[in-house]
Amino acid sequence: MSKKVRAAASWNMKEGLYEDLRDPSYAAAYVNEALLEGDEVVFKTAIADVIRARGVGKVAKLAGINRVTVFKTLKPETRTSFTTYHSLLTACGIDFATRPIQPKARSRPARK
Repeated sequence: MSKKVRAAASWNMKEGLYEDLRDPSYAAAYVNEALLEGDEVVFKTAIADVIRARGVGKVAKLAGINRVTVFKTLKPETRTSFTTYHSLLTACGIDFATRPIQPKARSRPARK
């Protein structure tokens, strides 16, 4: 497969994802799953995908944050405050929520 064909296939996948991420319910589930991974890079990547799907300029305006700041926020190595995340997610129609951890089912040893 040529590089152009691979790049086009990758772009089509991203476009499909971005289309889905324009739905706030889908975007919320996507970000929540990333958050549950417990990896900051995965979480930031998910937020970046949601923001790009909705348009960086539009999200920046709704969040009241400079567009350049939003682009910097999307970089994995950038430290971002909770307030900034909250503003960006709110602008995307998503809010933070917590839920109790479900206890794992314990397997019982087989009885003889």
